[in-house]
Amino acid sequence: MKRIALLPALLALSLGLPALAGNDRINKNIYFEEEKPWAEQDYALPDYPQNPDWVEVKPDWLQQNRFFVDATTFSVAGDGVVRFVSRVLTPSGVENLSVEGILCKENQYKAYAFGDSINHRWIEAMRPQWQTINSADKLRREQRSLMCPSNSAPRDAAQAISALRGAR
Repeated sequence: MKRIALLPALLALSLGLPALAGNDRINKNIYFEEEKPWAEQDYALPDYPQNPDWVEVKPDWLQQNRFFVDATTFSVAGDGVVRFVSRVLTPSGVENLSVEGILCKENQYKAYAFGDSINHRWIEAMRPQWQTINSADKLRREQRSLMCPSNSAPRDAAQAISALRGAR
């Protein structure tokens, strides 16, 4: 008896489904944007450092070279990349500068340009590519851990600089 009563109910339900499918009032309040693929924003190289504010980064205590970033050149873009001027100073006094970026979310870095200390200018990298920060790259691993809270881009440059200064 219950089976006979269930049959008309199922029939009525199945006949009503096409009407519901065409009803544009259903889920009208829910809107999902298509997720766009990540794209790097345009970036103009900073001026060659004249009055830098070097903040030391110590990847480990066994390094003979000293590593710095220039707090005056920090930028955090909407693409999630932290960009800055990096400095390596050897025990003999040789200095190497580069403009680099760290893509926090993807654990990658890119070198945009290298410093010409004689002419005080940047030499752009010929084919800058995003590269994975591997376990042997202690400097960039340390930079990322300090500048990228929870492995994401900081709110702004001030947050990244504050994290670097607090790590001294």
